[in-house]
Amino acid sequence: MRDLDSALDDIIRLRGQLAASSRFRGLAPHVVAATGLMAFALAVWQTSLGDDRLVAWILLAGLCVCMIGTEAILRARKLHPAMAERLLTLTLQRFLPAAAAGAIAGIVVLLRMPDHARLLPGLWQLLIGVGIFAVLGNLPCRMVWAALFYFAAGATSLMLSPDPEIASRWLMGVPFGAGQLLVAGILHLASKEDDLDQER
Repeated sequence: MRDLDSALDDIIRLRGQLAASSRFRGLAPHVVAATGLMAFALAVWQTSLGDDRLVAWILLAGLCVCMIGTEAILRARKLHPAMAERLLTLTLQRFLPAAAAGAIAGIVVLLRMPDHARLLPGLWQLLIGVGIFAVLGNLPCRMVWAALFYFAAGATSLMLSPDPEIASRWLMGVPFGAGQLLVAGILHLASKEDDLDQER
């Protein structure tokens, strides 16, 4: 009985190691690209209204998380049938701390220090960069460029945030729109490479 328990523990450990080193293909390029286009669209819409509130961006972020998450679950079950749950859990565990930190920072700043809300776009972009780096082991290696882009965008947004002539909607719309399109492009290239490998 002890040998059986030991063998089962070894199998569980090996499956965990396999999941940790496997590339997660659950992120759909077209869905990620759509979130980037939605960021640009929201910035343009807010400009037409003269609205610069970040609440709309928080709602958009929630919608984007639902879109990407739903598609990721469906694709993971199709493309990783044996490891879907493990890969989804591992990816979520790695990315969730950065996402939670961004949500907490946003809530605290908007409720307690609204005068500093212009710092949030840059802070959120930095945290997305951190989140991408956290899951980099399960993503295409080129995704490092997206993480570096978000770090550069976050630093730039923080430096520009004191300038009242630059609206917060553009500190959000341009970096997130361009960043998500970059992520989608990298995912698309990786998908094409996977298809070529399978044909060989």
